[in-house]
Amino acid sequence: MDRRLAHLLNWTWCLPQTSVGLFWYIMVKHLLDKYSRDIGMWRGVRVTVYRQLNGGVSLGPFLFYDDTRGEHGVLLHEYGHYLQSLLLGPLYLPLIGLPSICWASIKKAGYFPAVPYHAFPTEWWAERLANPPQKNACANMKIDNTVCVCKVRPEGVL
Repeated sequence: MDRRLAHLLNWTWCLPQTSVGLFWYIMVKHLLDKYSRDIGMWRGVRVTVYRQLNGGVSLGPFLFYDDTRGEHGVLLHEYGHYLQSLLLGPLYLPLIGLPSICWASIKKAGYFPAVPYHAFPTEWWAERLANPPQKNACANMKIDNTVCVCKVRPEGVL
């Protein structure tokens, strides 16, 4: 997608989550996690790595995550939420944001330990958008009831 079009969509169609994302960015940088690190722009979004906070969040063109595991999976997952934001516009927060926060809180509290985090519909869709299936790219596919997991890193990953 053209960067100018994405920028226009972020500040019009996606204005609610972009506004919240800008507010969260200011809160993180100046109050909640002063040691957070700006990666800069990546695929049209501003990426910030937490140093003192956990998890990840995508609010408009602002992505936040902790890289304590040294993996880029959380970054890609949050990018999937960004793509959901572009698709759903003002419906993103009630349809994706709120259910995702609730699901993350439930999982963090220890409920449903046998259910994978990415089995929740909003999370599964974000994973699918960020990591579309690639034809003949996987020799080793692990099939887990409803989800096929492919261990291929998409091009352009940090």
